Amino acid sequence: MPLPRSTRRSKVAESPLMRCALGELPANVALMQMARAASDAAEIERALVTASARLRRRDADAARRVQRALDLWRRTPDAFCAMTDILCIAGATPEAGQTLEQGIAHWAAVFDRAAAVSPEASVALYSLGDAELLHNVTREVTDWMLARGLLTSDGAILEIGCGIGRFVGMLAPLVRFAIGIDVSQRMLDIARRRCADASSATFARSSGRDLAAFRDESIDLVYAVDTFPYLVQLSGDIARLHIREAARVLRPGGRLLILNYSYRGSIESDRRDIDEAARGTGLSIVCHGTREFALWDGTAFLMTRA
Repeated sequence: MPLPRSTRRSKVAESPLMRCALGELPANVALMQMARAASDAAEIERALVTASARLRRRDADAARRVQRALDLWRRTPDAFCAMTDILCIAGATPEAGQTLEQGIAHWAAVFDRAAAVSPEASVALYSLGDAELLHNVTREVTDWMLARGLLTSDGAILEIGCGIGRFVGMLAPLVRFAIGIDVSQRMLDIARRRCADASSATFARSSGRDLAAFRDESIDLVYAVDTFPYLVQLSGDIARLHIREAARVLRPGGRLLILNYSYRGSIESDRRDIDEAARGTGLSIVCHGTREFALWDGTAFLMTRA
């Protein structure tokens, strides 16, 4: 889930549409960003129709990209309402001066409410609330993990912030044991239903503070998809602690994969934080904030424990 929308709603932001036309931004991600600035769904459609017509006379490839975005927008008529509702829920940031426990409870309640609006959009707003699109994004990431050799049939994997279980459900058949943890009880309930037939999958409520429930050197892969941004918002210390905790529970040769470290918009700041947190843990950085996916603009931080 991205950060709450800007207060400026006078027109659809041009930058996401331009980047989509240039092939720099996936259509679904561009639509998500446009929705943050739009007054209604019709405003987005008008912008897409106008851009498509203008580009047809200048750049056929760009016009086709915009047309694909328009087709996707028309295929997901409920997307704007779902995204607007979830953005409003997510916009209620923790109050200043809250304790860590209060902050964790805040985000647990936020994700409980978001999951009730749309399970798919609650874990990936760029899915536009569409189950097929969310599946395709999850499959692309899973295929990348396989290509990187992160998954083995005898491996144990742990997801921090598993949400509705989309990754655990897809990865469980590929490994010996897959566990997902989350602070949101509603999301865990959905995850258990989605993964009821996956015998190697299990879920548990997380404290949100650490990975104390897991033994040293017991896991082959720890991964987090769009989870660390909320840890960063809670406290930079708690985010760095989770990296050190991941290093503790990883077996020698195990991997830590963080997809999106923050929503600050500064990849250099993210890299500095990762460098600092990994120092002295035995983790070596393999991917340092790279963009690996066609359907999602998430950044990949991959580390290996020596």
